Amino acid sequence: MKTHKLLITDEIFEEVRKNFNSVLMKTLHTMRNKGSDNGKVNLELKISFEHDTLEYNGFVFGKETREYTNPIFEHKVTSSIQIKDEVTGRIKGKYELISEDENYYIQEIESPQCSFFDNNLEL
Repeated sequence: MKTHKLLITDEIFEEVRKNFNSVLMKTLHTMRNKGSDNGKVNLELKISFEHDTLEYNGFVFGKETREYTNPIFEHKVTSSIQIKDEVTGRIKGKYELISEDENYYIQEIESPQCSFFDNNLEL
């Protein structure tokens, strides 16, 4: 009968460690390829108890039973990578907000002063 010390380094948690390492390597690879400077790897270990009865051969009365607690360990390894992509811009100029028939528009504001370079000058 094998006994396991419940430490993350024990062989019973080998699958947990392998899965964590796999997700860690994938996360680092993706971060490097996507140009991300921030990532996170989470390990969730869920523990639950099942209570059951074990039947065994007793020394005095033949078949005997005893209750036992069976621990169940479920794990999930997740990762998230923060990739921020941003483009900014600005509409700059002299515009007036106008509304017509429940629609909104912007209209350029014309300068009341004539310029030497205006094409529609009447002399």
